[in-house]
Amino acid sequence: MIASAARRLTGFGFALIGAPLLSLLLSPQQLVIVILWLQVFLGVPAAFEFKAELDWPLLRQLALGGILTAPLGVFVLTYANPDIILLIMGFCVIAAASILGFFPGVIKIRATAPANVACGMLAGVMSSSVGMPGPPITIFFMGQTEMTIRQRRAMLISTFSLLACVSLTTAFLSGQIRLDSFLLAIVLLVPALIGGYLGEYLHNHLNAKLVERFALGLVFLAGLLCIARAV
Repeated sequence: MIASAARRLTGFGFALIGAPLLSLLLSPQQLVIVILWLQVFLGVPAAFEFKAELDWPLLRQLALGGILTAPLGVFVLTYANPDIILLIMGFCVIAAASILGFFPGVIKIRATAPANVACGMLAGVMSSSVGMPGPPITIFFMGQTEMTIRQRRAMLISTFSLLACVSLTTAFLSGQIRLDSFLLAIVLLVPALIGGYLGEYLHNHLNAKLVERFALGLVFLAGLLCIARAV
């Protein structure tokens, strides 16, 4: 619910918050699959909601990058030590929150086709291995200053959902998908939907900058929690 509310508030934070919190209850391998299922479930209605505001060529280029590297991420998820995955997850979360919170204008990436595919490649391996394409994608879109806040939110939500589809398909082909993870995602979809409605309400009634700072604070705390779990 918390992760989904952050997602609707800012466009990012679902996996960055959800993965560390779910790590309290699930193994890294299981939580990655559950996070991917939830992002796919939530992404289908979002695609229809935001379709008029999406840059489809950019989405296709990001997806291409994700397709190229998703198998590498699944390999890491399958064979890596769970504690190492948690450590990587935690440091990625904290690094992303720090850059976005304290140095939002430092990293500016021009949206060219090679840069878009490269960003998708980095996000693809992170999505399939730790369930979090957020750091590179969020930093990338925060640097697109020509986009409005609403357009940026629409692109973030849609990109995460699309990359989740790519990663989930790759995980399915490699035999990583189990029935228990699918059923758990179905159960968690109810609080996720409630959180989404709450996040949309807050998005329409609160100052956008204040909301973004609050979400980044939650992301930072979630990263610390992830590291604490690993050590």
